[in-house]
Amino acid sequence: MAAGIKCGSFFLFAAFALLLVSTLSAPVFRQISFLDIRNGSQKLAFGVFGYCTNVNGNGNHGCSSRQLGYDIASVSGEVSSFTYVNDKLEHVTKALILHPIATGLTFISFIIALFSDRLGFIFAALIAFLAFLVSLAAMVIDFVMFGIIRHEINDNTTASASFDNAIWLTLAATIILFFSTFVVCFETCTNRRNSRNRDRETGYASGGYIGNQGPMMGQTGGYVAPKRHFWQRNRY
Repeated sequence: MAAGIKCGSFFLFAAFALLLVSTLSAPVFRQISFLDIRNGSQKLAFGVFGYCTNVNGNGNHGCSSRQLGYDIASVSGEVSSFTYVNDKLEHVTKALILHPIATGLTFISFIIALFSDRLGFIFAALIAFLAFLVSLAAMVIDFVMFGIIRHEINDNTTASASFDNAIWLTLAATIILFFSTFVVCFETCTNRRNSRNRDRETGYASGGYIGNQGPMMGQTGGYVAPKRHFWQRNRY
């Protein structure tokens, strides 16, 4: 396998790992979240499938059930004491499912790039590009949706809302996916060109000898003299 292909596979694995960590955010792991809201000792962390809250700051953590979509606007009021109603955001939270979808596509691309050859690398590059588009859409939704909550909390309450590690992991994975797509595709073409060059250097292609360098054996096993150009022929 070419060194460039290994590099492309490494990029794909790195993007997969970053997307996987961001997908396993609250309530799976409360330490990983897209948006944190802090008010004194209280903290609210939002993830892909729900949220977690440290109700009184003494270690008693409460997390929602794992579900697709939740009322992020009303939940943010549990810590900030700010009533903010936006029914549209609850529907937008369902789009967070794009995170595990992008993770799965990236993993498939990584496996194909790791164990395939030539055409398989092209297929891996196409899937990686699809994963990039899905990850890009997820990232845009993250910044828009959580950015709205962040703006409302910081402007209308004494609480503090800030983007957390999961949103930056998604951003990094999206950038890596963009470059890995072209790395895998470019190195595939380079690998095929190098293979053809090696065939020319050894003089063999499709089982036959290329060139008129020295004598050849005929199909019947007899000796075939090398062909001379007209300037190499003896006049006499």
